[in-house]
Amino acid sequence: MSKKYSATHRVVLYCKDISLITGRKYRAARNLYLAILKAFDKQPRQFVTLQEFSLYTGIQEELILKYLNS
Repeated sequence: MSKKYSATHRVVLYCKDISLITGRKYRAARNLYLAILKAFDKQPRQFVTLQEFSLYTGIQEELILKYLNS
């Protein structure tokens, strides 16, 4: 049997994702993550969504999804 993997529909981004998308090191991505949390008035335990990251950085959601699914 062969498994067929479909594209995942991600909603939440993590620091490692931000690091891969932006090309920044993990620590700089973490600082960006924290800045997004602060900009959207979120608590540290809450998640950063794909839409919030897109709004904050100006990167289109479609480009982010395409990158994450490749």
